[in-house]
Amino acid sequence: MATEPSALPEDLQAEVLRRPTLLPPHVLAATRQVCKAWRYLVDARLRGHLLSRSVRGIFINYDELNFSEFFSRPSTGPMICGGLDFLPCDGVKVTDHCNGLLLCGDGGERDYVVNPATRRWARLPPRPRPRKRGFGHSAYLAFDPAVSPDYKVFLIPRLLVPSASRKSDNNPLLQPEWPPASCVLHAFFSKARTWDGMTFFREGKAVGILATMDSNLWYGSYHAVYWGGALYFNCQHGYLTRMSFSNHTYTVLRLPGADEFEGYRNHHYRGRSLRGVYCAQNNSRLGLQLWHLDESRDRTEWVLVHDIELETFARKFHASEEDHAQQTRKRWIFQDINYLP
Repeated sequence: MATEPSALPEDLQAEVLRRPTLLPPHVLAATRQVCKAWRYLVDARLRGHLLSRSVRGIFINYDELNFSEFFSRPSTGPMICGGLDFLPCDGVKVTDHCNGLLLCGDGGERDYVVNPATRRWARLPPRPRPRKRGFGHSAYLAFDPAVSPDYKVFLIPRLLVPSASRKSDNNPLLQPEWPPASCVLHAFFSKARTWDGMTFFREGKAVGILATMDSNLWYGSYHAVYWGGALYFNCQHGYLTRMSFSNHTYTVLRLPGADEFEGYRNHHYRGRSLRGVYCAQNNSRLGLQLWHLDESRDRTEWVLVHDIELETFARKFHASEEDHAQQTRKRWIFQDINYLP
């Protein structure tokens, strides 16, 4: 039986283990199995080193392909396998991500949470069925390594695209107010390894009924943002939902540029930075706009921080042949996952 390696002071052990030139993230993760002392040391003091601390690449989902492709820059750090070939399946599609972890699906109704830097993964139990008829689920990942090594996966109910027969004004399925006064969600907790129910209560008034909320084919496929103990995700008809875990409440916010009369035709992409939640809006008429969700005051509001006319930007970006040549010489690597030899 191995003895506890306690000859070195804890600070010195941590300094040795955290050096990336000695131990890449997946090897550091493996040291947790050496003994209880090292497991505690890694979990308590080196948790952030188990995650990739820089952008190593971009996962891209194509509608026609079964698995996510990986687009990356050459790096001097540990190589990340975009195909995640250490998983016990043929391939996966990345459906969400949060602070270095990926939420993936194998196409067979099984979900995986993956750390591509350490190659550690967990397969989630089968999803519970939706609580209401006519609804599906969108799964979102919540993880903050600065707070806890544990993660959560939430199943957000989404109304399936209504058929012509269901769009009747007398359809009882479409008459309840939206958003509802309370909502019970399925949530997976990594520590307990089980799905459980969580109830959230709406803050503010309802904005309509389901029958008047246009269903957007794509709103269920956008990624969520986890920030400040709250989950932000798109919902139908140009609204953003903010779900707070501290007091189990949620509210809906109008997305910037969403026109109530013209319908929800714009594409909004959320992200997170040091100041909080951002939203990029790609509009064929207005160009690219970047908005910041200012929650520092009594009234939450979107603040426009960048407004870019793409044609003008492209002309400035390629102002000279020398600049264009310099850009095209920068190498990117495309890992073609769907057509491996």
